[in-house]
Amino acid sequence: MEKNYKILNRDQIKYLAIILMTFNHIAHILMTPGSAVYEIFEDIGYFTSITMCYFCVEGYFYTRSRKNYAKRLFIFALISEIPYILAMGYFQLNVMFTFLICFYILVILDSRLNKIQKILSVAGLTLLSIFCDCALILPIATLLFRFSKGSKTRQVLSWITMCAIFFALNVPGYAPADAPHPFLSPYALLHSFYAIIAWITAGIIITVFYNGKKSEKNKTFNKWAFYIYYPLHLTILWGIKYFLL
Repeated sequence: MEKNYKILNRDQIKYLAIILMTFNHIAHILMTPGSAVYEIFEDIGYFTSITMCYFCVEGYFYTRSRKNYAKRLFIFALISEIPYILAMGYFQLNVMFTFLICFYILVILDSRLNKIQKILSVAGLTLLSIFCDCALILPIATLLFRFSKGSKTRQVLSWITMCAIFFALNVPGYAPADAPHPFLSPYALLHSFYAIIAWITAGIIITVFYNGKKSEKNKTFNKWAFYIYYPLHLTILWGIKYFLL
């Protein structure tokens, strides 16, 4: 029977991710934490990081040149760093660097290194991500996406595992300072649940509605859209914050 529900291609999902990322960055750059709108804008934007991580893993296997793929990630990570620092107001390596780390984790897994060398190298890169946006969780997600490739059951289990890990990593950050233990704080548990809704949504969209294809229209534009949009929108939001507000 034809799977009529496989209605979304890769580029359509990526453009949705770009829009939701923008809402997240509007919250972090232009809004004051604490309001319901801030919470909504922040949480829906979590859709983007895990979705782009999935397509980074997929791109690793389908790209014509892994060398050029890594080069693009590195160049745009460098281009994006100053806009990222200006917009966010603190020093941290932007998420493009995280994706580059994820890419090299895949390279190591496919290399001729022995098992011990692979484990140590992957662990080192994962720890290196603590200096980046979306630290730890995206390298972990990369491993899960890599090992679940080709199996629908393993993919579903991977998404469940990632959502559970993301939930656990978020709880301490939401817990009030006077909470006896983060995981005993209803506030922290509730807000951590809100945060994983976007990841659950991403998992459903990719495992159920993604048709595994890219758009046949505007191929060049689609290829470069996210790379260009990421530093561009950060620059625009920074300009709004410092020159218009």
